[in-house]
Amino acid sequence: MPRYLVSGISTLVSDVAAVLQEHGAEVEQVGDIADVPRVCADAGPDAFDGYVQLPASFTVDGDTAIQRVHHFFADGVLARFPAVEAALRALRPDARITFVLGVLPAEVSTQDDVAARAALVRVLGHAARADARNGLRLSVLDAGSTPKEIALTVLGRGGRQPVSELSEESYAEWRMELLGMVWAET
Repeated sequence: MPRYLVSGISTLVSDVAAVLQEHGAEVEQVGDIADVPRVCADAGPDAFDGYVQLPASFTVDGDTAIQRVHHFFADGVLARFPAVEAALRALRPDARITFVLGVLPAEVSTQDDVAARAALVRVLGHAARADARNGLRLSVLDAGSTPKEIALTVLGRGGRQPVSELSEESYAEWRMELLGMVWAET
């Protein structure tokens, strides 16, 4: 029986988990993204066939727009990184990570913000592929994806067209760009 780790907003986690369970999967549900490292450590290596990272609950804080956006990115979007790092240790070879983008309150959401968040998630996906043992498959779905569309993508059975499916070619291009930005001093 395939086993998946699903984290994010509790109601969305349970909705996606229900669809996965209808398709014969076992699901470990995590309502707080900060708990993912502990859950993965408890599960051990090769425990999951995939990880679904749904939007997390987050309260935007700050007196100015700059403070609110900084807080959201520093404590919100970047919280995805340690969770993925922990999940990698608990994923089987050829696992799939599916990222689902979230929706922000109007006071901090702009077209540039949406593009920036999507880009950061793709950067995270490429970094995960660089650290993965082998065969890691990655998908990024937009915020309008239904639990059924998310679950079918996780299972590799179609569903909603991903915002991006990070291929080996896009990983190679990302790696070259990243290495091209490095200035090594000896």
